[in-house]
Parts: sequence; structure tokens; C-alpha cells
Amino acid sequence: MQRIAIDTETYKMAPGRLIPKLVCGSYCDGSRSGVLLADDTVKAVTEWLQDSNVVLVGHNLAFDMAVLLNAGVPAELIWAAYDTGRLQCTMIFEKLRKIALGWTEFDPNLRNRPKYRLADLVREYLGETMTGKAGADVWRLRYHELDGVPLAEWPAAAYKYALDDAKLTWRVDACQQEKTPELPDFLRQCAYAWALHLMSAWGLRTDKERVAELSDNVESEINAVMSDLMAAGVYRENGKKNMAVIRALVSEGFRKQGKEPPTTDKGFVKADADTLELANHPALQKLADISNYQTLQKTFIPALQQGTEVPVNPGYDLKRSGRTSAFKPNIQNQPRKGGVRECFVPREGWVYIGADYSIAELCSLAQVLVDLYGESEMARAIQAGRELHLETAAGILGISYEEALERHQAGDKALKDARQMAKAANFGFPGGLGPEKFVLYARQAFGLELTIDQAKTLKEHWLQRYPEMVRYFQEIGDRSNAGGGSFEVVQHRSDRIRGDCRFTSGCNTLFQGLTADGAKMALYEVTKACYLKQDSPLYGCRPVAFIHDEIIIEAPDNGTFDLDAAAAELSRIMVLCMEHFTPDVPSKATAHLMKRWYKDAEPVYGADGKLVPWEPKEVEHD
Repeated sequence: MQRIAIDTETYKMAPGRLIPKLVCGSYCDGSRSGVLLADDTVKAVTEWLQDSNVVLVGHNLAFDMAVLLNAGVPAELIWAAYDTGRLQCTMIFEKLRKIALGWTEFDPNLRNRPKYRLADLVREYLGETMTGKAGADVWRLRYHELDGVPLAEWPAAAYKYALDDAKLTWRVDACQQEKTPELPDFLRQCAYAWALHLMSAWGLRTDKERVAELSDNVESEINAVMSDLMAAGVYRENGKKNMAVIRALVSEGFRKQGKEPPTTDKGFVKADADTLELANHPALQKLADISNYQTLQKTFIPALQQGTEVPVNPGYDLKRSGRTSAFKPNIQNQPRKGGVRECFVPREGWVYIGADYSIAELCSLAQVLVDLYGESEMARAIQAGRELHLETAAGILGISYEEALERHQAGDKALKDARQMAKAANFGFPGGLGPEKFVLYARQAFGLELTIDQAKTLKEHWLQRYPEMVRYFQEIGDRSNAGGGSFEVVQHRSDRIRGDCRFTSGCNTLFQGLTADGAKMALYEVTKACYLKQDSPLYGCRPVAFIHDEIIIEAPDNGTFDLDAAAAELSRIMVLCMEHFTPDVPSKATAHLMKRWYKDAEPVYGADGKLVPWEPKEVEHD
């Protein structure tokens, strides 16, 4: 296979414009290199994509392919090349390599936290420093000035900068291939990055009135809480925290609970977010509240305000477990308070179709347990169609599943309470949480107030219901101990490697990574159907948000587009892709319509049996 490195130079990116206009492209195959104007770049890339013996390599290649798609490279050729692994990204490669080595936080060769820009990889692999990347007048930001200008008339510095990007990418790729010739899951992750970038580029719009209302409310809350915190001495008059007072309140809160406050290695009372929460002190709760509102004000409000004029373009990154993280803004981890989600609305003439997997990570955990041990009580319950939280609640109450189901349907309060504890147990214990961390998790995620003894008893009931988890924890603990606290995990079915795992990350990675693999494959296939497959019910839709186990797309709402068929196809693809990774455990993903983004949305049907947008009850009764 011939490997050709490519790069594009474009107009400047801007808010709402992640696919700028192509000005030129550059290429290098190790022996030949050059710069081509836009039309010639499209022609050359099209020919290379048609050649099954050519692999195209780029740094942050998804960006370049989106630019080339917009410039006229046929979509079917791009998708076919991603399907066959002929579009490869040096940035994705390096992230997976560092994840496999366990060097995502600290690279011992660099003596620093790793970075993944091309300049960083050039420095690491080639020992050279790239020039022309910084400064107000660099060519990187000025290629729009050369649009349509013959190459013979280009300044030498502009030509060299474009050419160097391709040459250096080719050299970095050659070093990567020599150093790590086999990197499991690399080709799939390149394809997933393509789908994620297209989604980011399309972006989300927001409701101007709702954003203004949220902004005013957040400012009012900050002012009110800040006044209370200053009165309590938590904040000084200059607006800075008084750590002495905060630590004193932590000590007071713990001692009221009959506990000693946790301390750092140097003997200071801890004041991290978890400790503040566990202290259970009113003033410290207000401190947590103001931090939440300040995050809203600083990071979310500006992005939401942008969305009223041009699309908000959240970015996505690959994390150690195989999951994604979102940034600018982090729509995958929105503040618990504030109503950010409801500010996002479809474009005019469109509607949201959303679908999320039911207990996705528990299904993945059950599959992992079947893979490891050949059988699993958790898998049996899911395979039998039993609702897993009721299954766990039955164990907590010491009753049969059938009785738990009957009492649940009758609205029995004791069963309802047990089911809430079961949800906390099912989602909290698989990751290896200890009693104190679980108490905090149950409070934050489910509003449960448990003692440490209650948490221990709950875990005993949970392990009795799913005894294979005893073996799971024991084996991961043994591996952790044998490795001095650090060990390597190979992801089931994708073979992706994660190095430097500790006990809890080792517990989490196997099932979180499996869920991420299925969900990202689903996003890729959904995106392909939206952009490429004209015979698909999804053709013409656009993915707008990916939240670990949930996909939201925008669909035309014009009276002729078949929203029911699109919703059914979204669900079908999501289930098919997840079950590629969990073949022994069935998956479920139910789709619904929304006129704005709601967390609790469910399918709602009109008198004709067709889907209609879900609305919260207070809106339904207006």
C-alpha cells in the first residue's frame, strides 16, 4: 500500500464555521511532494480515493476530509475509504498509543503531559521545531489572501508552510508505523472521529429568549449565594475564598456526623469537591451551588449565546476508556442545575429525534461477564426480559422478581424506594466504588442519604444477586496487586489497549469501553445514512449531539418527511451496532421526538399512532 500524507489550507475558521473554504492542498508520499490549488487538490484526492492501493494520512484528518467534501470530493469515496481503513489520522494514532502505554497524564519520555498537535509530534518523533505556527501575521491565518492566486505568484513562505505540513505529517506517520506497527482499534477510531467532526461542524442552535432568561437567573443566583457566603466568611470581601473558614466548616460538618475530617498527606483538612459534599454543611452546599452557577456563567452561557446567532460547535475527544469527552461546551456533562439542556432547539423547520440505550453499560457488563466466565446472572436477567432495577430491588427486599413486578405496578412505596437504591447499586457498584465514595455517589446521582453501613449492606445484597461480580472484583484486584497497583486492560471485542489501570479504572474500562465502541459505531452508521444513503429513512437528517449512550439528530419537519420511519431507523441502527459488541445480551434504544432538548423525553404518539414531540407536563396542560 502506498501511503500519501495530505493537508489542506483554508480560509480562517470562525464560530459556527468549522468547515472553511479550501484554498490549497499539499501532499507527500516520501519521494514526491507538492502544493496544489483547490480544484487540483479535489481532483488529486478523488483519484487517490479511487485507488484501493492508496492510504491517505493526515493530522486531524477528519477536518481535512470535511473541507475536501465541501470542496467537491465525492462523499461516497470518502465513506468507502473510511469503511476500508484507507483514511488514517496521526493524531488518533498517537492518542491510542499513549492510552495503550498509560501515558495520557504523564509521558516519561517527554517528562510532561503529552500534547497532540502536529508540532508536538514533530518535536517528539523528529526532534525538530515547526515554525510559522504562532503570531498574528503567520500564513496559517492568511491563506484566504491567496485564494485563486496562481502558485507561481505565491510568497515562498506561504508555499513552504503548506508543503511542510504534508512532509512532516508523512515523516511522523513513518515513525509511528515503525515504532508501533500494530495498534488495535486504530482504523475504527479514525472512522468514528470523522462522524464526530461532521456532527460538530453541523452544530446546535439555541433559543434566544431561553438563553437570556437562563443568563439572568444564573447572575441572580450567584449574587444571592455570594452574599450568603460572604456573610458566613467563606468568601472574603475581595472575592477570594477563605480556605481557613472552609476547612473549619468541613471539620464541623464531619464531627457533627461523628467522624473525623479527612486530611491530606501534609495533615491539612481536605477541601476538594467530594469532601465538601460529604461534610453535609449548609454553607458548603452553597459553595458547591455557586461553583455550579459560575461554571454555567463562564463556560456555558457564552456558548449558548453564540448559538442564537450561529451554530454552537461542541468538540469531542477520545478518552482512556474509549469513551468520548465533549468541550466548548461540555454537552456530555452539563451542570446539574441551570436548565442548559432546554436552551438547545432544532433549526426552524426541523425537529429533534433522540434515542438512548436502555441500561447500556449494564448490558455491556453482562456481556463482559459472559465472555469471562461463560455465564452471568445479570445476563440471564436481561436475556429473560426482566427489568434489571426491579431484579436488584427484589434481591434487596428478599422477594421474587414476580412479586417485585406486581408491587411495582401497584405503586408500592417500599418497592419504589428499593428500586431507587437498586439503580444506585447497579450503576455505582460495577466500577468498584468503596462505601464512602458510594455514599457520595448515591447522594449526588440519586438523592439518596445512606450511611456507610447501609452502603455495605446494599452491596452485600447486590453481590448475592449477581455473584459473578465477586469473582470479577477479585480478579481485577489480583491483577492490580500483581502489577503494583497498575496493570493493562485489553478491551473485549475491539482489542483496544489501556495501560496503567488502577482497580476502579480496571473495573470500569471493560464495560464502559464496550458501550463506547457500540455507541460510536452506531453514530458512524447513522451519520453515513444521513449524509450518503439516499434510500435510507435518515437521509437528509443531521446528527447534532452524542452523549455517551444517546444520539440526537435533527430531521426535517415539513409535513412530508417520514419522522416515524427515521425514528425507527435510528433505533434499529443503534441496536444493531451495540449488539455487534454485545451479541449475547440484547440491547434496546427507543426513539422520541422533541421541539427542544429534554432529558426526560419519551415516545409520545398522536391519535393516528404516529410519533409527536414530547413536552413536559406543565407545557402539555397550557
